[in-house]
Amino acid sequence: MILYVAALAFSVLPALIAYTVVAGDKAEARVLSCHHSHTGRRHTRTCTGTWITSGGSTGDGKIYNVDERDYGRDVALRIGPLGPYGHGFGRHVPTVLGSCGIGVGACLTVLVMLVLNRRKKDAAATWRASRKR
Repeated sequence: MILYVAALAFSVLPALIAYTVVAGDKAEARVLSCHHSHTGRRHTRTCTGTWITSGGSTGDGKIYNVDERDYGRDVALRIGPLGPYGHGFGRHVPTVLGSCGIGVGACLTVLVMLVLNRRKKDAAATWRASRKR
């Protein structure tokens, strides 16, 4: 059961990104800065900017899925549960779909294992019951 929960958790981020790209609030942003940082072997890129939604609300902060190529430019965004996300699926389709596929595949694998284990236990219980007669 723990494996099933872990596999399900692995597919949450791609699902949230997909929701943001498909149904998030539309906005237009200006990328104001991008910088790289690294801790040990991990390298991260952070871009920040300001945005205005189609409803007129404004905001500022991190913008996901943009990079140095977008610096100083206006970028179309979608704003969802995790914040503003630029370029839709355009730049990271393989990563997002791969992560989602791995998560869903792991969920299905664990589900099949649980069903087969349950059938095996039921068959063993039936066999034991038939031996007692």
